[in-house]
Amino acid sequence: MFARALYPVAGTALGRAWRADAVTGFDLTFSAPKSVSTLWALGGTTAGRQVLDAHRAAVMAGLTYLDMHAAVSRRGTDGVEQIATAGLVAALFDHRTSRAGDPQLHTHALVPNKLRCVDGVWRTLDGHEIYHHKKAAGAVYQAALRAELHARLGVVFDTANAHGQAEIAGVPTDLMTAWSKRAAQIAAEAGPVVDEYEQTLGRDLSRDERAAVTKTAVLKTRPRKDSSTDVSVLHGRWHAEAAALGWNADRLRDTVQAASRAAHQAAGAARIAPTLSASAVVQAGRRKGVFSRADLTIEVAAHLPLVAATGTQVLSVIEQLASRSTQDRQAVNLGDHPDGVTARASDTRYNSIE
Repeated sequence: MFARALYPVAGTALGRAWRADAVTGFDLTFSAPKSVSTLWALGGTTAGRQVLDAHRAAVMAGLTYLDMHAAVSRRGTDGVEQIATAGLVAALFDHRTSRAGDPQLHTHALVPNKLRCVDGVWRTLDGHEIYHHKKAAGAVYQAALRAELHARLGVVFDTANAHGQAEIAGVPTDLMTAWSKRAAQIAAEAGPVVDEYEQTLGRDLSRDERAAVTKTAVLKTRPRKDSSTDVSVLHGRWHAEAAALGWNADRLRDTVQAASRAAHQAAGAARIAPTLSASAVVQAGRRKGVFSRADLTIEVAAHLPLVAATGTQVLSVIEQLASRSTQDRQAVNLGDHPDGVTARASDTRYNSIE
């Protein structure tokens, strides 16, 4: 599939052969928050198995979102017409560590750049839609992961950040910090560069400028992957590192359960606020002057309470609320804003009246 655009079983060509400079596929990565990886690594066999199963279910929710919104191709001169397809194909690879050898549960979903269109012809993906929806797919994954873990283990979460990611309440900060060696390496490389740029320019770097510096730092400090160490050896090392900080499986489970009980007593049963759709519009408008339905999906997913038990149910709720947000009185439909000559399903843009 990736090397020659051939059907793996019969060896037949799936549409045109790849050009020498072709994009043959996309690597979509779904990465659990550090607290989730910490619970997986130190929480014991039962908790570890439940965390892994929850992660896999959440990955499927994120991929299903992409299948619903980004599994499209183009046909005609210069790809002028967007066309529906039979859906994405993906090969999933679960990884359990960071490049620094810390617990970091994540999955690479390798999506070949071939789709069978509704007219029976195999074509490449409309890559614009993959990039447009990838952050929303990540937010769906995070919301689905929270729901799955809450249903399976009863854990609760702190407030989600701007990317829709939240940490499990009760997981110790010192342990998460100790197992964030890659983040520390990247910060040590990027920090001085940011300072130098800001001194030269006489102003703070923008979010996009900081992101560019960080991306360079990620690549510059990236070590080679070491797949030779057995997982059991890694678990032994992680338990020793945790013990040096005063943590073991029993203490970790106790603090997580205590945080969960306290949250339940303080908040009671979770429910969706009637204003969630409207607040999603307002929040999206504060982040961007003009935004899309994918941006509303991110806001809805980030603020969705633990009202569903499975990743599939979470995706259904998010879809309903995102569609409702586009019709909310706070949202102003600006019409379609095509990116180039090709009309796309994601072209509709909105802003907020606030």
